Amino acid sequence: MQKNTRQETYKIVKACPPKRQGELNFSINLGVFTCSECEKEFEKPWLLKRHSKVHHISNQMATNTVLDEPEQAELIVKNTIPDANAFDYSSDEDDSSSIGDEEDNIVDEENDIVNNFFDIEMNSNPVFNVFSDMFSSAAAADEVSMTDDDSEIPEEVFETIGTVNNPTSCYPFRDLQTMILFTFIDGDNDMISQQMLKKILLAMNLIIKIQQETPIGRTFKLPRLDALLNYQARKKSKIPIFPSQRISVPGSNGNAFAHINLLSNHLRFLMANPKKSKLISSMPNCTPNQSICLEQDVWFGNIVYLKTNNCSIRFLIESFHMANKNIFARGYLVRAISIVCYGIEVAVTNLRVEQISHVDTTPVERDHYYSISSSLTRLSPAHDFLLFGVHPMKKPMPLSVLPDDTSGNRSKQYNLLESWLMRCAALPFKDRNSIANIQFLSTIPKKDGANGMSLLPAIVDDFEKLEKGVKMFSVEDNEYVLVVAPILWIEADMPCHSELCGLLGPATTFPCIRCYIELRRAKVFVKDLSYFCECHERRTQEHYVLANSSPGRDTEIPNALKIGMNTPANKISFRDRLTGRLLELQSFDPEKDTPVEILHTILLDVAKYMVIDLVKVVLKNDTVTIARLSEFLTDYTRSTGLSRKFTRNLRHSGSFLGRDFKVLLQILPVILITEFTGNHELDLVIPCFVELGRLCSLVFVRQVTSDFDNYIIRVDNAEDIIRFGPALNYETEKGEQLNKHIHKHLFHMNCQTTSRDVCLKFAKQKSGTGIERFIKDNNEFLFYYTFFGGSRELKDNNDTGDIEDDAIKNNSFGTFVFKDNSISHPRIGLVSGSVVKFLSIVPHTDNDRNNNYAKAVMTGEHSDVANMNLVCKLDLHIFCNSFYIVNLSKFGSYWFIFNNILFDE
Repeated sequence: MQKNTRQETYKIVKACPPKRQGELNFSINLGVFTCSECEKEFEKPWLLKRHSKVHHISNQMATNTVLDEPEQAELIVKNTIPDANAFDYSSDEDDSSSIGDEEDNIVDEENDIVNNFFDIEMNSNPVFNVFSDMFSSAAAADEVSMTDDDSEIPEEVFETIGTVNNPTSCYPFRDLQTMILFTFIDGDNDMISQQMLKKILLAMNLIIKIQQETPIGRTFKLPRLDALLNYQARKKSKIPIFPSQRISVPGSNGNAFAHINLLSNHLRFLMANPKKSKLISSMPNCTPNQSICLEQDVWFGNIVYLKTNNCSIRFLIESFHMANKNIFARGYLVRAISIVCYGIEVAVTNLRVEQISHVDTTPVERDHYYSISSSLTRLSPAHDFLLFGVHPMKKPMPLSVLPDDTSGNRSKQYNLLESWLMRCAALPFKDRNSIANIQFLSTIPKKDGANGMSLLPAIVDDFEKLEKGVKMFSVEDNEYVLVVAPILWIEADMPCHSELCGLLGPATTFPCIRCYIELRRAKVFVKDLSYFCECHERRTQEHYVLANSSPGRDTEIPNALKIGMNTPANKISFRDRLTGRLLELQSFDPEKDTPVEILHTILLDVAKYMVIDLVKVVLKNDTVTIARLSEFLTDYTRSTGLSRKFTRNLRHSGSFLGRDFKVLLQILPVILITEFTGNHELDLVIPCFVELGRLCSLVFVRQVTSDFDNYIIRVDNAEDIIRFGPALNYETEKGEQLNKHIHKHLFHMNCQTTSRDVCLKFAKQKSGTGIERFIKDNNEFLFYYTFFGGSRELKDNNDTGDIEDDAIKNNSFGTFVFKDNSISHPRIGLVSGSVVKFLSIVPHTDNDRNNNYAKAVMTGEHSDVANMNLVCKLDLHIFCNSFYIVNLSKFGSYWFIFNNILFDE
């Protein structure tokens, strides 16, 4: 073999200093670069690149073309791709200039190592050269699909990528790209989820597609790793930055530090979003006798009807105020002068808000309104401004906040944290419970005397600014407006509500945050049932303010336990918990703005107690009945009326979660009443489950479209429902579901600066708002679904019977109306193939009413399913004594059936 006499020249280049003790860094750089076409040698890589462009431009694929950045080497997808040398593959310039605090400029050492590896010239990287050659040989091959027939990954994620001519070159893999991706997934111990793999494959395809469509001569480059991870610290970055603020919080070892994403900053980003700006500041809806959305309120500038017999008198609202514990509306009486002419009195009038009926939605025309003093005149400036002026205060955005606890440990027993979330209360129900519309404020570890309540001063300060009004740019109005965002309620479980209100807690003598009911465990404390059902003296806002006026909570509270009796605050459960700052907010009333939460009050309290008592006390030794009951519960998994199935073992009732009780309370009452009637052990238990099922069916509804007054009577005049609407509006379950994402973020950090790292991650997600809007506008559903959390949407397991995107399924029951007559009477039907078979309700007896079910029979009538609209899903799984049993314990069924079908009830 002929000896190679040419000697290769090397030169020592300066290497970066060692980063760890005992580490030696060195680099050897090959000083000669050879053209693969003519074997001509060059001392500089750019000389070789220029030579290739001038003398070998006709070659579409140069084997050893030197690019500016090796990681930007072109992945050959199709043999029709233009010349790789026609593009500039240089990476972003190293803009390491940063702004902000030193701790905010987070640079991972491993990222520097990766960047340094990719900064090596191509010819000195033998691994890269091998793959470059393999890609080059793959360019002229036939195209095949990456997707196997049995792949679970969506086919749209993959694009055709070339395979090698010689199958043995990547044996045993089918092609080169499969080998690389297999190595990427299973090459080492680094774990990657299927969801992340879908994102990576889709991103690769999109980037390759963009490179293909880049015009010749235009620059195609990828950002450096540091530019992606720390863009918020770069001066030249034009990406919107959500500011996370560093605050000082008191602790047992002095002041600690936490980070918070303020509510006002969230609203600034939302106001700049055209789609969400319309929703969070939507106009009030005051349709009488219904509760559909939370915007059903009256604002100043509205003309309203009054609860009088004289329809010719209306009222123009100017403002609201409180006097003697009553809320008044200040404004001007509007009198009808003729059919189309109206006069507004100059004198100011105060009316109690109870006298307001509903808003007059008739369009207001300037030529039809006058001011009345001694005679009719042109509208006064005050009247004109109220009717036609631009009201920045008409951008009200009521907010709700949710404090909750989570854990950074997989067992959820250690590394405890408390977080604060925020939602815009005016959003429609579906949008309000979407993960994209739950805004993260902050999280803080529960240690060294700090907890979630330590964040209250910063949150209250921001709320005080929002109550007065903050100037923000509204993309909907294309101008700056004054945004007023009062706190509408704080949703939490009972222990958290007690802590926020400065009370001892639910396990005390006076546990209620609304009244002064006394509860004792002593045997001498014996009260009649009427004592627990009657109303007690209210724990008013004035009482909270008085109790907070002294550090020791020893202020005398008048009329607390009895009229004319003064009691020290610390004797009736008031305690100094450093939460008095909330009382500084004008919009917050501890008595009224802490609604009772149904998840913890009904499901994890009453329902949990009753189920455990049934299984472990009533039927403790009756294994036959337990086994029979379990069989019926298993059989109910075939029901098409419920989206979730109960698959748990009754013996494990002590570990049931809220979602388990939701399913169990919908099916257990109807099973007990139809299959276990006559069992003397269950005679006292069955009526309790029946009434609980009736209550849950009433409470777990999204909206009440008609006869709201009757609905309130049936739920026993619930104060929170009258004030805020159906209880699903302020449930905490969706906020608690977000904890799994906070939990996941905590696993990908070193837990040294938890508050900062989690806040920064959620702040970066806000920067994608513009991208999300652009993608949605261009109908790129796959991109939105994969990259913006569409596949991780919060689960709605309420089974309320509402119809949105649910398709009509075969063998399912529901109520239907004809498409060509939407106001027709709803009819119960069974979907059987392409037809709907109709059923009718038999006369409702007292026994049926007491057992909370109805009976239905087939009528023999039917209609094409294509002619019908599904209105409400029903559960008729049980067939007993020739009757289909309509399960009214299913959430939403009771109110719908009695309001639309059983009118006599």
